[in-house]
Amino acid sequence: MEKLKFTLLSLCFVLFSCKNDMKFEKSGWNQKGDLNSYKNRENMLEDLTNNHKLKGISYSKVIDLLGLPENYSDEKFNTLSYNIVTEYGNDIDPVYIKILEIKLTKDSIVENYKIVEIEN
Repeated sequence: MEKLKFTLLSLCFVLFSCKNDMKFEKSGWNQKGDLNSYKNRENMLEDLTNNHKLKGISYSKVIDLLGLPENYSDEKFNTLSYNIVTEYGNDIDPVYIKILEIKLTKDSIVENYKIVEIEN
């Protein structure tokens, strides 16, 4: 019985610790799925932020790396936004949004970046 508990516990640990992380690559980053969503971005985000230099690169290098941002009229000045995840409830309003925000200096160099999560 003790062996069975250990086996089940081990199996649960393996299942819950599995992630679908992917190496970042531009074509996969910009590949769209259902509802105009980006199906690979969440799985590539960790590799992008850990293994690719973002801070200190120019606006044009960001565009070369990530493609055009999804900026909206209410965005902050000198900020590029890349939608990572948008989840919908029972209507057209999103219930969860995850965005990569990239802040540029006045000289169009990446000053910093952050992951923003919004739950409604």
